[in-house]
Amino acid sequence: MPATPLRSPRIRGSVPPSAGRGPSGTARGVVRQTQAKATSLLRDPFRIGILILLVDTISKTTGEIPAAQLIRPSLLIFCGCAFYAVLNFKKSVNLEVFHYRVPQLILLQAALACGSALFGISMGHAAYYILTNYWKTLAVALLLIVSLRNLSDVRRMIWATALAGVLLSFISVFITHLSKQRGGAVYDANDVSTIVVMTVPLTLFAAQTTKGIWRILCIAGLVLCAETIVISGSRGAFFGIVAVGAALLLFLPGISPVKRVMYVGGIAATLAIFAPEGYWESMQSIVTNPTADYNWDAGMGRRQIAKRGIGYMMDHPFFGLGIDNFSMQEGMYSDYAKELMSRNIGVKWTAPHNSWVEAGAETGIPGLLVWVALVVGSTVPLIRLRRKMPASWARDGTPDQRFVYLATLYVPISILGFVVCATFVSFAWSDQSYVLPAIAMGIQMACVQQFGLTVGTPARRPVARGRRATLGPNAV
Repeated sequence: MPATPLRSPRIRGSVPPSAGRGPSGTARGVVRQTQAKATSLLRDPFRIGILILLVDTISKTTGEIPAAQLIRPSLLIFCGCAFYAVLNFKKSVNLEVFHYRVPQLILLQAALACGSALFGISMGHAAYYILTNYWKTLAVALLLIVSLRNLSDVRRMIWATALAGVLLSFISVFITHLSKQRGGAVYDANDVSTIVVMTVPLTLFAAQTTKGIWRILCIAGLVLCAETIVISGSRGAFFGIVAVGAALLLFLPGISPVKRVMYVGGIAATLAIFAPEGYWESMQSIVTNPTADYNWDAGMGRRQIAKRGIGYMMDHPFFGLGIDNFSMQEGMYSDYAKELMSRNIGVKWTAPHNSWVEAGAETGIPGLLVWVALVVGSTVPLIRLRRKMPASWARDGTPDQRFVYLATLYVPISILGFVVCATFVSFAWSDQSYVLPAIAMGIQMACVQQFGLTVGTPARRPVARGRRATLGPNAV
């Protein structure tokens, strides 16, 4: 049976594979397509607002400006985007996204968070956190997700996330002068470095898929990111960037080994150049002699806090302590706190300093499983999608084919960096736990719309550059 041209499913916002190309799929057609996308963005205030909101949500740039805190620009932008979406619902909102697992898991997590407030150790404290902080994170995440219509929106979301990390690095290096002891107005040093590590693969992705001045700016951004990681002195960020570097070396099929070594070597050289005095000795000691560190055996060290946190989860397996109640448990009700109070010693209401422990202790075993499925599980569809794509897409495919192929490589590495760093910070309910899964879901959606490629479809045969993709005779 002869092969037939691929037709995208009729999903609102989908773009046919040949849309925007010239009569014969020439480079001129690609240029026209790019210009049309740029023009359409400038005429769409909703998309512009969404991108600005995303950048500020991750970087918290306005948090460093005292005057801006008075007018709360992020809240104003969010309200403006939400109002516009209501007035232009069909144009702005894509409800098809709720067929995917990411928004379903986010809603399930919200339900578990509310349940944890009802059945936790302090309903008032958990409810206050939900009403003052958590609902904002959920609202922004859902608004970002329903704004995704096609591959262009996904591309912009990735670039905006990378820009946010670079902007945060610029602020940390030149404005707040980040160090191990000094953070910013919103983030501490460990938080900053966690966000920067997760954006390194995305910035590298942007450098690989752009040319000219944009590539130079991306490379400059990578230098800023590497400098921020070392001046933060964060050991969690050190493990995160090592994991990212190892993944770049080992898990980039379709990318030449020489390029992989160049990427990792450049990042390593930057780390070496900007590392402050004592940085490498500190990193070496935590690897070669971890038991000598304060965090190993001290009652308020991270290892002991994590052990108590696992105990809290086992004592409250279904709903946990209640969202944001971990510090209250540590300071008032834990056996460690009671022992110190019996000796008239004050107890610090400490955070879990571990996103896995935070999710499990505060929302129980179901909450931990949902968080893992949302964040770590988002990598699985991308890896399976990439295995369905011919490796030639990375080199000889159309711009969109090359983009989605590389996205299925770099986004999982970004999630890996985030997960490793999140083991050392309390980021279970952070915006980053939703932005990266949203990007992963968007890539999935774009593959369905533009290439008819889903996780369950059979592998397609390689196609020549500039030609429409076709399905083989065994296609469904």
